[in-house]
Amino acid sequence: MSLRLSILTGLPEYFEAASATAHIRIAQEKRAIEIDLINLRDYASDAYRSIDDEPYGGGGGMVLKPEPVWKALAALHALPDTTQTDSEESREGEVRPKAVKKIPWVVLPTPKGKRLKQDDFVRLSGKEHIVFLCSRYKGIDERIRGWVDEELSLGDYVIGGGELAALVVIEGIVRLLDGVVGARESVETDSYTCGMLSAPVYTRPEEFNSERVPAVLLSGHHAEIERWRRKKIIELTLARRPDLLAKMRLDKDDETLLSEVISEQACRS
Repeated sequence: MSLRLSILTGLPEYFEAASATAHIRIAQEKRAIEIDLINLRDYASDAYRSIDDEPYGGGGGMVLKPEPVWKALAALHALPDTTQTDSEESREGEVRPKAVKKIPWVVLPTPKGKRLKQDDFVRLSGKEHIVFLCSRYKGIDERIRGWVDEELSLGDYVIGGGELAALVVIEGIVRLLDGVVGARESVETDSYTCGMLSAPVYTRPEEFNSERVPAVLLSGHHAEIERWRRKKIIELTLARRPDLLAKMRLDKDDETLLSEVISEQACRS
């Protein structure tokens, strides 16, 4: 069964080139995903097909209107079924209604959301149908949040709209699906997927601008190569993301490598 991705946006053309390239194209060809580009303006109620309006109370910017979003979500059967509800606890501990019959999972990319992590890609890759709600205005009418299952943020900054953020999430999900990335090992050894940052990699030529590929990688000694890579993973993570290393349960071999890294750093300082 393929993963269905529905994208609600006022700028469907934003996704046209991206959906025809790289992993997203491959995933569609392999029928791992199915993408629906849905123009929110098709659900507007006025002759101008407007989907935004000025905020009540004044202030700058425009606000995404609730009516077209409601109609689009209703067409996708992505609205909460208030006649049959259960309850679930969100990742933030908040208990919210859960629709028994509702399958689509509605994601709102927003700076107000939970910061995106690799684990979110893994979790979302197991969904059947994800709806991305993209806004490019001052924000959304607050009532829309009641129809959203999850809010995700790329980080502590603001960009022009949710389209790019949705593409980031889609790329992260798609490359985890079976058959999309040729070498599964490439995915499993990615930074964050393996719990820490990934090891440095090299390719031909052996020497470039007087810099040579580390001799161990040319040795053909697989055990030594794996030890070198693991040590580099620990060294890089300790230097750049010590918080990740602190969360890891290191075995005896890793503890030995960590001790070597710390000793070498002490000698260099």
